[in-house]
Amino acid sequence: MAYSGIYFAAMSNLLAIRSAQSSDVDALLAIRYEAILTLANEKYGWEAAKEWAQGGTVMRVQRAIAEDQIFVAIVNETPAGWVQFTGNEVQALYVQPAQAQQGIGSALLTYAEEKICVAGYRTITLDASWNAEEFYMRRGYQPIVERSLKTGRPMVKRLICRLTQKTKVYPSEGAVCQMLCYTT
Repeated sequence: MAYSGIYFAAMSNLLAIRSAQSSDVDALLAIRYEAILTLANEKYGWEAAKEWAQGGTVMRVQRAIAEDQIFVAIVNETPAGWVQFTGNEVQALYVQPAQAQQGIGSALLTYAEEKICVAGYRTITLDASWNAEEFYMRRGYQPIVERSLKTGRPMVKRLICRLTQKTKVYPSEGAVCQMLCYTT
């Protein structure tokens, strides 16, 4: 399968990011469900995490895919995580728990930030779940208000976009990638 997206070296595997396709719906919902039950359970408790995990709907994901709002991280030809954003707001970011802490979430967030920056926005917003707050804070996001007990914590990051075009070649995979990069 050909990918038109950004390629990253994630551990020893090649990670590709591409637009989600309608055939990805079940895999994306499974990643979301497993990520919430595995990674949010400690902060929210089993019952609250289970209720949250069961809130994902096929219709919502299909609509977001149709509107080109979801991008998927592919590792070894399998979806490993996904990010959804509209305008300058990240609405969802999930990584397969078995592949957490391998740079996939960071790669997806960087991809979203670059797309948002290229679209002309200079800030990015999101609501961070309790279990993801530290992840976002390490990447420069700042809380806007205090956390509510039932919702995510609104966070913002200011983007300073200095765009350059780079070419990255991965000879062992035969992949060549053009990417727009920015620094903050």
